[in-house]
Amino acid sequence: MASVIVKTIRHGRVVALFLLWIASPAWTDVGPISTQNHFPLFMLFLTPRPTNAMIPAQGEFEMRAALNYSRISMYDHSDQWSVAQDMEMTVVDLCLKYGLASRVALRLDIPIVSMNSGFLDRYVNGYHESIDVPTYGPDNVFAYRVRKEGQLWIEGESGVFKMTDITLSGQWQWLRPASSSGWSGSVLTSLKLPTGEVENGYGSGRLDWGLFAPTQWSGAAWSFYLMPGVIWPGNPDSPGPSIGARTSVSFFAGAAYQYCEKWQWLLQGNFFSSPLEKTGISKIDDGAFEMTLGARYAASTKLSWELALSEDLFTIAAPDFTVHLGLVWTWRVADP
Repeated sequence: MASVIVKTIRHGRVVALFLLWIASPAWTDVGPISTQNHFPLFMLFLTPRPTNAMIPAQGEFEMRAALNYSRISMYDHSDQWSVAQDMEMTVVDLCLKYGLASRVALRLDIPIVSMNSGFLDRYVNGYHESIDVPTYGPDNVFAYRVRKEGQLWIEGESGVFKMTDITLSGQWQWLRPASSSGWSGSVLTSLKLPTGEVENGYGSGRLDWGLFAPTQWSGAAWSFYLMPGVIWPGNPDSPGPSIGARTSVSFFAGAAYQYCEKWQWLLQGNFFSSPLEKTGISKIDDGAFEMTLGARYAASTKLSWELALSEDLFTIAAPDFTVHLGLVWTWRVADP
């Protein structure tokens, strides 16, 4: 009988600790879901990543880690260009932010990418046939070849994880809310470093830099996000044809609703003009737009989880869809 009582007490403690963890107060708004367009050609360049206008406190670290799974299918050509992209892509995103001073933060983004033939084509094509819309091509075939004037620029590689170009950023918060609600504003400057392989499409081999203005208004239940920006990409390195780049402008907007203390629903839209020279392929030249619907769960004051689905609504340069699973974790240097 004594052993039964001891086990009951132990189980009761576990349940009590679990309930206290669930009931712990939610942390403050951590900004939009940091989803990024994973269209392979545009991943060579610096592209906008939704960012919180609020920066970590001085001496505080913030880590965002995400697993993204995308399906991409594009077979198209023009007089000079030929593009074949057919794959399912896994992207592991790691973002580290540090509050360097009361209004200044540093940020490092490290993406790791794997391109594969995948397994979803049969199901997606079957669904498209059932609703009488065009399918995307053969089932579960890997292709990533880009040619200009008959010369090969990119020949993709399947089945490996490789680091692409990393991005180093600095952020200055110039506007803070006077209370728990109100406007926040900051300036973000980003530099993409040529750390990825050029031949297989994991990097451009050149420096890109951009300037963005994350802005947000947060209230008791609603938050609204804006982030216009300009990107100046370098002309990509190429073992074959000469490839040019052009200035890209971007605009991000989003809204979040605090459903309860723990749950937040988010709707986001992210657009940027093409950073690649004119190809004559409208799906590429018209730029990229993705709509994202997501949810965030605050597990504690320091940790939250995210789940989101991004869709290419206008059949331009973006994956057919991307599933995003992420976490946001903050801690101070002095924390145990």
